[in-house]
Amino acid sequence: KQWYQRRVRGSRVGSISFYRSLSAGRVGLGNEIPGHTLDDIMKTELLKDAPAEQVSKIWTDYHVNKEGFVSAVVPSLHYAEIEAKGKLCPRFVYAVPKDNGGFDMVYSEIHQHRISFTSLEAFKALQANAPPLLEIFHYVDFQQTKDIVLMRGAFKAPFTSAEAVFLVNQLQMYYRIDPERFKLVHTFNHNPMFFDFNELIKNLDSPDLKKPASQSGETE
Repeated sequence: KQWYQRRVRGSRVGSISFYRSLSAGRVGLGNEIPGHTLDDIMKTELLKDAPAEQVSKIWTDYHVNKEGFVSAVVPSLHYAEIEAKGKLCPRFVYAVPKDNGGFDMVYSEIHQHRISFTSLEAFKALQANAPPLLEIFHYVDFQQTKDIVLMRGAFKAPFTSAEAVFLVNQLQMYYRIDPERFKLVHTFNHNPMFFDFNELIKNLDSPDLKKPASQSGETE
């Protein structure tokens, strides 16, 4: 029995491919894009009865050394907290330190299960038409049945994989791990005149927010 129409690199069990072909598209912060549903990427019907551990391994293995992507498997409760806070405070800015000692400012917006990142400069100039440099998708298809949410981030130059991972880690820190830092997110959304960029920069010195040393290569 043929389980797939076109072979793509991915995890397999026997002759079964769990993944579909997926074409990429150029989009802005406010547009719909291919791959926004998990079924566009994986054959979810083949995984309905699979345990969470197997689904997690298939997802992780598929993204190993996959150029331009970062991925993770997020516990349902962790994602539920990010989702709830994202509805309350969908916008934020992040600082990304550079090797020359400076830093770039990155603007983000949360749209349901999608989080888009672009340069703050581009957003000021182009608003919703600003080209995203990193798009994070949280696929909730298995949230209720397997207690996991699959995350996939697609990034492009000038971002590196290390910078993409750094932004994902900052997102976790501000929206889930540290209630004190979430106060900064709340201020940015609801009392922007009191938002202090200096506090954002100070947080870069925290050990839990240091950018990975390597800025080249792909991160799984």
